Amino acid sequence: MTIKEVELHTGLTRANIRYYEDQGFFAAARGENGYRNYSDTDVNTLLKVKLLRQLGFSLEEIHELQRGERSLEPALVQREADLEHQRQELDQAARLCRDIRADGADFYTLDARRYLDRLVRAEPVIEKDRDPVRIFPWRRYFARTLDLFLYSTFITLVLQLAFQFNMVRSGSLLPALTGLFLMAGAEVLMLHLWGSTPGKALLGLKILREDGSRLSWGEAAQRTIFVMVFFGGSLLLGQIPIPLLALVSLGMNIWACWQVYHEKPLFWEGDGELYLEGSTRERAFWENGRSYFRVAGYLAAFSACIGLMTGGHLLASMPPHRGPDITAAQFVDNYNRFMEFAYGKENLSCHLTESGVFEEVPEDSGTVVLHMFGESPVPRASFRFAGEGGVLTQVTLVRCYDSGGPITGEQTYGVGFPYEEIAVAARSFLWKPLGNDGMAELLEALQQKKGNLRWEREGFTIDSQARFSGYSYFGNEALLAEEGESQSYFVECAMTKP
Repeated sequence: MTIKEVELHTGLTRANIRYYEDQGFFAAARGENGYRNYSDTDVNTLLKVKLLRQLGFSLEEIHELQRGERSLEPALVQREADLEHQRQELDQAARLCRDIRADGADFYTLDARRYLDRLVRAEPVIEKDRDPVRIFPWRRYFARTLDLFLYSTFITLVLQLAFQFNMVRSGSLLPALTGLFLMAGAEVLMLHLWGSTPGKALLGLKILREDGSRLSWGEAAQRTIFVMVFFGGSLLLGQIPIPLLALVSLGMNIWACWQVYHEKPLFWEGDGELYLEGSTRERAFWENGRSYFRVAGYLAAFSACIGLMTGGHLLASMPPHRGPDITAAQFVDNYNRFMEFAYGKENLSCHLTESGVFEEVPEDSGTVVLHMFGESPVPRASFRFAGEGGVLTQVTLVRCYDSGGPITGEQTYGVGFPYEEIAVAARSFLWKPLGNDGMAELLEALQQKKGNLRWEREGFTIDSQARFSGYSYFGNEALLAEEGESQSYFVECAMTKP
């Protein structure tokens, strides 16, 4: 029979029935449709529990009777004695009421101390035997956050591996919004089939109807669409670099948790929906030892997502031609690919050609080039390639300039060091011994030693020489041509493989 029929047969509410089932007095079978199917034995058990509770037996005492740990007759004798004691106390309370009336007292003249010690109150029993309200506001929020993070991680990996997406440069808004749409479709399916999602399952939550059945396709879709609109709006506001909007985004999430905490339904929750624990008995989350494993699993899932995105970032940044035997064309492709990955193709003013020189990006590309201290007369760096049988054995970066005489104040200019070009070229040519970490180390060493460096690893060598005159150092990033001085700028870096 259904839970509604059990309500009619026992006079108990649905909350009472679910509570007693959670307490382990019986376990209703489930039909093929997933609905609970209560037997006559279940109904008889409920009637016995109801009777014994109304006689004043505790739930633990009833469990002991059901398990055969206590006999009914001595238990009834003890209960009869307890009831007699309570009857005496109630009689005393009735006499107390008569005495107060006889004294003719009202609220303002009542001498409470005179009567308090004579009064004993009995608490209702059956009214307390209800399934506790299940709200779990913070667990619901963190479950939702993990779900979105899982889908965003998947989208990020696809973008990284297929399109060289730079998560650090481009931010997380695109993967998060795309992941939100992916989550919308997947969540409808999972709520209908299993009543849970990865985040909810890890934290022990399910979304079911009040009768224990799962949501229909329509209910799951309606709920998910409203959730997507709410969290999508919150996500967009949080990504806009305006402090006030970020506070609004945070406030929206706090509001949702606050509503749930005060047992107020959110606008996407349908009638009869319940958040349920995945356990057989309801108890505080931290009272269950498995909850600590759930939290550990949750943190592990978050860490795994971060690790996957970090790994995807490293894979996306790797040169497409990793040698060690590469051609000049492959070297140029490696160099341009990395610069596009690091800065974005739309932000580059030039790209390297197979002849070893840099070619300006056409002006109609929308690129805006800013020149610090005026345009520099020092030409861009260029590369010389040497090899055997089409395979590169040496790449040499050269950048040099001589002013031919002192300059005036109007001719003063700033020029940068080509240290980044050297590091990117080394990475593009000597990926095997260098890698991403080695590139960062090489760049730092070049800056510290002002471009004069000899680097050797696994037979590969980098020999860099730099000489500057007529300049003053402007931090670690540039040189400033001095008025009235002749300028000489020379950098040559040879990269050789064995």
